[in-house]
Amino acid sequence: MTAADDSVLAFVASGAIDATDEEILRRLDALVDARDPVPEGLVDRIGIALTVEALQAEVARLHLVGDLATSVRADEASIEADTITFTTDVLTVMISVHHEGDRVRVDGWAAPAGPLTVELHQFGDALVTRSDDDGRFSFEGVERGPARLVLRRPSDPTVPIVTPQVEL
Repeated sequence: MTAADDSVLAFVASGAIDATDEEILRRLDALVDARDPVPEGLVDRIGIALTVEALQAEVARLHLVGDLATSVRADEASIEADTITFTTDVLTVMISVHHEGDRVRVDGWAAPAGPLTVELHQFGDALVTRSDDDGRFSFEGVERGPARLVLRRPSDPTVPIVTPQVEL
């Protein structure tokens, strides 16, 4: 690019946006949406990822137990299984997913045993329950789809334990 090109570009860039520019931008937006739409749930996943980073949460490692279902989706990085174990240095959580028609029931156990606040995050919403003294918890009537758990210990509620996203 020459100095003359730079000056023309600077002149055009300094001008106000008019109705023609706005129409071009609207058409470009529609074209991008049609050809390369934002994957469903991406904004929620980004929000969760930023929240996890901001909170400096402890992220649980995933361990599959039992048969792994083959579930590959282009817009999700989820794993579908019947029994899953998540581990961290401070907590181990096992969940069992029971399919009940178009919904699922999630039963969970945390060790060491004790009361926890347990959140199931899915589709931008959160279901909240508490584990009992034995570390057991459950969620009934949960929609099938990608989800993750956020667990909070009473001893350190500001540092949540966040599981990877799984397919329920």
